[in-house]
Amino acid sequence: MMDGNAIQTLYDRFAAPETQAGRVFTPAGWTEAKADHFIVDPLQVGTLTGFTDYVEANRDGLTLAELVVHVKEPGRVELRAKIEGHAEKYRRNTYLVASTGLVGGPALQWATYVDAETFYIALQAGFVATPDRDQLLTIIASIRENSVREVVDDGVSQEVKTGKGVAIVGNTRIPKRVTLAPYRTFREVEQPASPFVLRLQPAPQGSDRPRLALFEADGGAWKLDAIKLVARYLRAAIGEKVTVIA
Repeated sequence: MMDGNAIQTLYDRFAAPETQAGRVFTPAGWTEAKADHFIVDPLQVGTLTGFTDYVEANRDGLTLAELVVHVKEPGRVELRAKIEGHAEKYRRNTYLVASTGLVGGPALQWATYVDAETFYIALQAGFVATPDRDQLLTIIASIRENSVREVVDDGVSQEVKTGKGVAIVGNTRIPKRVTLAPYRTFREVEQPASPFVLRLQPAPQGSDRPRLALFEADGGAWKLDAIKLVARYLRAAIGEKVTVIA
């Protein structure tokens, strides 16, 4: 009958594999454990133009007819290999990734209140020019520094004091729901427009201007539109060479 000491003695006689400089070695007399396959990190680009240029040039000599272009997200496209025929190892290499994350995302964070100046600049820099965007720019630019004290909310729209020139001051209703087209996908395709809820907060202490925030109001439907637009662009550009799925 074996007691605890005997089990510990047997355990101590077993040597465990060691890792040295990233390589795994088994105890003396055993063979070295080697990886069966080596995966190379994919190339990364920030535009659809760079993505299609890579496929067109095909410098790596890939069999394009066997590859798949996967529009994974509005801001991410991958060039993927076919599943290999090894029964014990099912792998699918990624050769190339196009991501808008390399060039920056929306100019505003949704559901986050910011000061009027930051909001104004973000509307100009990060949104496609549309009637609703231009209307908001006009209203925000006319908010008077020393007269915005209260925000009146009737459940449908909000009201702020705005000024024209230096003499005329009046109340302006801001629509609660606006349709805007932020830059949320690749610049080579049309930016999908979607509804937003615009909210204002009274000026914080020490400030004379309200804070503003946008809230997405389409349940993420814009993502489906963006993926379709990206897939359409890629099919037109490289659809004869490689399969595009979305």
